[in-house]
Amino acid sequence: MRGVRLPAPDGSPDGAEAGLVAAVGSADLDDSEAVAAVLVHVRETLQAAAWKVQDDFLGSAEPGELDADPLGTASVLAFGALRAVQDAAPEYRRQALEMLGRTEEAEAEARRAYRTEQGRRWFRHNPTGADAVAAATKAADTARERTAQYLLATRLERLREQAAARTDQAAAAPWTDRLPDLAARPLDGGATGAVIA
Repeated sequence: MRGVRLPAPDGSPDGAEAGLVAAVGSADLDDSEAVAAVLVHVRETLQAAAWKVQDDFLGSAEPGELDADPLGTASVLAFGALRAVQDAAPEYRRQALEMLGRTEEAEAEARRAYRTEQGRRWFRHNPTGADAVAAATKAADTARERTAQYLLATRLERLREQAAARTDQAAAAPWTDRLPDLAARPLDGGATGAVIA
């Protein structure tokens, strides 16, 4: 049981979401190859993290302990792999939000919020005072964060729609469409015998 490694649950909601979030944060969404490369990288990273957790567990077990309860060992290995993926997902989200917070859209919203806050009537007498600047900075940071969250949500939705469209395109056509010549042929005894033999 020592050499056993279970695959990372990268197909789990957390693993799949981590890949999409990383793609939003670091790839051109119009470039399907770039998105695919990010997804592969995240899958490999999550796999390595899961294997490390599993290796740590296997290395800490006493000889013979793992063989005494193989089902329990497999459960612990699977749970460790799942936890590794779940623990990595928030970091991918944080990185994506940080990157999206630096986009032109987020910066423009931050500038608007800053100017709006400084223009409030209680700051008009001293728009560059410490209180006005602190309130404007806080408003700008909040606007930047909200814009980054909005961009993440809309870009994730776009990636999901693209993936669904690819899945729909890749769906197999009915066999009558793919094999029109064979579908049109009658199944007589000679043809059936040839197929069965």
